[in-house]
Amino acid sequence: MAIRILDTILLLIGRLIIKGIFLFFRLIFCIVQTLSWKIFGIQDSIEKNKDPKSKPVAQALKVLATWKYCIIMPPSLRDFICVHDEYIDAEYVIQNDHVSLFFLDPHQDVAVFGEGIPGQKLWHSDCDSFISLALFKFSKRLIVMPMEEFYKVCARLPDPEKPLTIMGNTARCGSTLLTQIFECTNKVISYSEPYPLNNLGAMFHKKGHCAEVTKLARSLLRMYLRPLDCMPDVEGYLLKPCGPSFICAEIIKKVHAKTTVFYLYRDMESVTKSMYKLSFVLPSTRMCYIFCRLNGNLVEAVFKNALFPTEGTNRVTDNDYCSGIFQAAIASNVYLKMRKEDKDVHGLLFDDLLQDKEKGVRAILKVCRLPESLLKDAMVAFTRDSQRNSIVSKEIFAAIKPLEYTEEDKMKSNKLLKEFGYPPIDQPCRIDGTLDFDEILGN
Repeated sequence: MAIRILDTILLLIGRLIIKGIFLFFRLIFCIVQTLSWKIFGIQDSIEKNKDPKSKPVAQALKVLATWKYCIIMPPSLRDFICVHDEYIDAEYVIQNDHVSLFFLDPHQDVAVFGEGIPGQKLWHSDCDSFISLALFKFSKRLIVMPMEEFYKVCARLPDPEKPLTIMGNTARCGSTLLTQIFECTNKVISYSEPYPLNNLGAMFHKKGHCAEVTKLARSLLRMYLRPLDCMPDVEGYLLKPCGPSFICAEIIKKVHAKTTVFYLYRDMESVTKSMYKLSFVLPSTRMCYIFCRLNGNLVEAVFKNALFPTEGTNRVTDNDYCSGIFQAAIASNVYLKMRKEDKDVHGLLFDDLLQDKEKGVRAILKVCRLPESLLKDAMVAFTRDSQRNSIVSKEIFAAIKPLEYTEEDKMKSNKLLKEFGYPPIDQPCRIDGTLDFDEILGN
């Protein structure tokens, strides 16, 4: 297998050039805007809130343009070209269902919300399978407030009472379909890979259990699990953190007692084939494949920065098949590490769900403290493409040539799996703590 030089250049360098052009025009626009702000007396909301005589406010910015180099990279206000619209009361963000928390910017110490059009459910897959992508695509305005004000707004919200499910996943394992199963009940509000959970995971990884981490966890739960007029009779909530941010589940369980935590995975060969196609779409995924070919120190540094377990990551691979198996194994180690520390964290094998869909959904509803009456609506999820509105839809992936590999590639991958404690590719992989549907249902 080659590094795929031509399409790598098109994906990485091409998008980088576009990002550079975007940032140049943004710089020119910001200079002009700053001058106009000074002329017309407009201040940044952070500076305005420093004035002891002024009432704390949030700043609404009208979005003119946006460009993101890679959607899974941390977002910032530099991804947008915006113009000042108005100052609003900070509580505006909790009074409107079409406003959703977008990201936290620790460098500027602000919380940023995305606002769609009235009546729009930004968290629903009708907008996009991922809340982050939906907010990038459909936010008409950004609402920016200092973190201090964000905490005050969250403090005025009630603690959620309904059950919460936290679903970790290995990536490309069917987690979007499972999210849609919850969503199709029309009684569960689901957030797929919201950025702020990354901030919580990073803070918890660095500082452990402390008042600051608990404060952020409680605030995020109150914001995401707040009452919505569009779903007054909600039965529960689902939060799906991305990858290693799954570690935030530990602190969330401390804050919200009615929390069920499980980790979705599937056979690693299926994950590998799908990850390969993802590398044609996401620059960061392509970079992982390249690093796996070039230098073990780079690979270890990338996994460490992303909060993955780093034991055994300082290595190189000589084919894309083995690289995908390697990445899937490291992702699964996130679950094993959490399972070792908390036996209430369980695995969920996607292949079990596909084998008997109705039984699987019924068991999942029971584990998540949700009524079985939601089963019929939940089953509708299997009739749709769960990623139909995203950059990883079936149509897009169908146009990408499948991964090619040899028996030698499989032998090298099996050797790697044995080193990490997993069975060979052609044998069933059932990780410790995986849910048994028959046992749950008492069959």
